[in-house]
Amino acid sequence: MDFLPRTLAYYLAAHGYLFFHLYRLAGKRRLVLMSLPLFVVMGLFPFCYHLLPTGSTAQKIFGRAGTVWQPLAFFCLTVFAFRDILRLGGRLRRPFHKGARSAGVPPLNRCLPLLLLVWAGVFAYGIHEAHSLRTTRLTLPLPLLPADAESVRVAFAADLHIGPQTGPSVLRRAVEAIMAQKPDLILLGGDMLDDALQGTPADRELLARLAAPLGVFAVPGNHDAFGGHERAVTFLESCGITVLMDETRRVGPLRLLGIDDPDVRAQRGGSNADVSALLDDLPRDAPVILLAHRPELLANSVGRFALQLSGHTHGGQIPLLKTLLEHASGTPTGLSRHSSPEGESLLYVTTGVGFSKLPIRLGAPPEIVVIDLTPGGTEATAAS
Repeated sequence: MDFLPRTLAYYLAAHGYLFFHLYRLAGKRRLVLMSLPLFVVMGLFPFCYHLLPTGSTAQKIFGRAGTVWQPLAFFCLTVFAFRDILRLGGRLRRPFHKGARSAGVPPLNRCLPLLLLVWAGVFAYGIHEAHSLRTTRLTLPLPLLPADAESVRVAFAADLHIGPQTGPSVLRRAVEAIMAQKPDLILLGGDMLDDALQGTPADRELLARLAAPLGVFAVPGNHDAFGGHERAVTFLESCGITVLMDETRRVGPLRLLGIDDPDVRAQRGGSNADVSALLDDLPRDAPVILLAHRPELLANSVGRFALQLSGHTHGGQIPLLKTLLEHASGTPTGLSRHSSPEGESLLYVTTGVGFSKLPIRLGAPPEIVVIDLTPGGTEATAAS
């Protein structure tokens, strides 16, 4: 199953669970039943958003509605899930406390103040973590780098989601953190703009500060497509950033292959990229860096590139979503190794910089990734 169908399945299951509990609690169940279409539509949020005309007022309104709805739904899900855990604990205790009323669970209205307090604390910490940018450092030896070549420092960031929700401070911290590392090459992994929102002159000024001897390159993400990929590409290029859409570049001792996002490709009226053919056009005597927004290992590509850099999942933003999104994409967050008869490839999936819809992070702090690519060997080292 592809990423979007799996995501829709998770959305629908969560909204079904939420509706079930609201229906049980409600005194006037007819009113709850009348709201069922709303739960269906919001459960199909990713699909419905795609159906609306790109950049339209309807799409912008729907996106704003999702920004309000998802934190509210997350709160309700948290309360109901915690209540169900308490109820399950009570049932498990009953065989050992026969006849004891304490084995039961207090009604929701009695434990609601405690749940509200716990939820408020968790949400406040989540907001704090979402704005606590860290720098993850890796050293990756690449066998195809000439022994006498100097190491190449790559700064990688993805999922900035530039817009009112993340705010200019998120972008400013990311730009300052990247430039503080003095990178030789800067790579941006898509979702630079949030949905149908476009960058402001202040955003353009901040992004234009990104500079590196070997260049600044980006690939589009699905959220860049939602507002119209042409405007997103124009905005990034106005900042001095080279946008790669199924294109290759030579950058020092490296070869860079930038993969277009499927949503952008669909807007352009193109078919799926033949990554194998693009790799065939690259020399086999130089390490290839594959830059793709989505962390999917493309067919017949493993072993033919040295390192793939991706984002898209945000590390889940919260623990449950982390598990679901990693399962949906089929790849873990962080560094992983993958092998085929062609050889071995490395994949790094970043937690990203910004956030989307749910303005919190729990156990998935935002990051920029600094990678020192060195000649020879196969052992990678990491530090945060």
